Amino acid sequence: MSKWFKTGIFLILIIAVASGSAIYKKSQRFEKCDFDGVHIKPIYRVDAILKNNDAKRFDSIYCAYMWLSENKEPISHIMVRDEVTGEKIDASIAYYVDSEIITNNVNNNRVHAFLKLEDAERHAKSYKGRIVKNPFEKIFMPYKP
Repeated sequence: MSKWFKTGIFLILIIAVASGSAIYKKSQRFEKCDFDGVHIKPIYRVDAILKNNDAKRFDSIYCAYMWLSENKEPISHIMVRDEVTGEKIDASIAYYVDSEIITNNVNNNRVHAFLKLEDAERHAKSYKGRIVKNPFEKIFMPYKP
């Protein structure tokens, strides 16, 4: 094979890889936090459900707290994810732990949500944490029709 033929094949492969990479990146739709624009990891997702059934999505409890404290949108309820099962749970029934595990490197969120008290206690013991009050309690009064 000639030198030019090998160079041509090499260039075609590079173009194919670059094109495939660009197509893959465009096909991936990552949800972004409505507060800071950071990619939302499903296990740490928080949803503030508005009274009109729209939702504001957040990548951490910190972002949801900051957005709620700065906005007076009519909120119906807040949903967090149980870090053990990934299940959506109402924020009012969750147990929260402030631990050494950071869920968001942008804002250093260290607050975690759990459905079961024993899971929260296990996380607190394993990661030098402590159970804390519902962070949304002071700034959000649930809507009661």
